[in-house]
Amino acid sequence: MQENEFELSEKKGAGRGMIVAFVIGLVIGVVGTLVAQPFLGRRLPEAVRGKYEVLQGPVSAKQLQDERLLLTVSTSAGAILATFKKQVEEINLLVEKGDTVALDVPGYQPFMENPDIIRVAKPDMPPATRGPAGSETEPTSRSQPAATEDSVPPDTVRTPE
Repeated sequence: MQENEFELSEKKGAGRGMIVAFVIGLVIGVVGTLVAQPFLGRRLPEAVRGKYEVLQGPVSAKQLQDERLLLTVSTSAGAILATFKKQVEEINLLVEKGDTVALDVPGYQPFMENPDIIRVAKPDMPPATRGPAGSETEPTSRSQPAATEDSVPPDTVRTPE
């Protein structure tokens, strides 16, 4: 009889070990997902990371402080103060006050750190200022003489005839 009792106690111990391993694995999985979410962000499946929405609006204020950039974006849901601590120099060069910015966020929150920028739309520039970088004048074609300041108002665009 002792042999049967010994076999039963071994089986019970093995069952407990499997349950403990399962619980430890479950805890590691849940904690790992919560800790990894800020780092993995959009790479996680939607069921794990939750739904994200795109909020867009004009940048109403921009301020550079030490190693962070603050942007105030006015969206339809409300104003957002976005604090960027990563890629500060790049975002500072890209985004200006008055630009329309689209942010990919988990939902509206008034304060956000490092939200994903999906799109930056510059405000419409007058046609006379479009041209190569650093050029402030309208390009002219060779077949057409350049207009003098007296003959054409500055906001008028000449079209080829």
